[in-house]
Amino acid sequence: MQNCRFPTIEQCYELLKQCHTPKHIVRHCEVAADLAVELAKKISADGTEINIDFVHRACLLHDIMRLNGLHHEEAAYEFLKNEYPELALAIRKHAYRSLLDEKLKPQTIEEKIVYYADKRVMHDKVVPLMERLEEGHRRNNPAGCKKTAEYIDSLIVELEKELKAGD
Repeated sequence: MQNCRFPTIEQCYELLKQCHTPKHIVRHCEVAADLAVELAKKISADGTEINIDFVHRACLLHDIMRLNGLHHEEAAYEFLKNEYPELALAIRKHAYRSLLDEKLKPQTIEEKIVYYADKRVMHDKVVPLMERLEEGHRRNNPAGCKKTAEYIDSLIVELEKELKAGD
């Protein structure tokens, strides 16, 4: 992730504006980006190499296509992939169910942080992981059975442990 291209902060805000991303979604992205940077700095202090600017920009743009429906991650990927392929892929991988798919599962530390930060931000507030997941279940009524949601939630809890990012 050290040599990949990603937009400047100013370019991120231009892209959000170009896509008519609503202010409340931009605020959610900003809070997720702040949390992700905080987490990335903490992890990098332990000696793990992390591209903190990449994490910040990916979080700023992770919901750029949020109003395009439930598959906004795919829409964002398509929009960004030619100019910023690694960033687009990290955004694509933040989908709730991506942990079930070996191709879409976050692999790099940056992708894992982007995925996790989104799961901790409810609207524009950082909340405990389970509170955010429960709210997401109520709001999105995830397709599939309750056991699948419980399993995905357990994988996210494991990711939280891996990142040493608990409440």
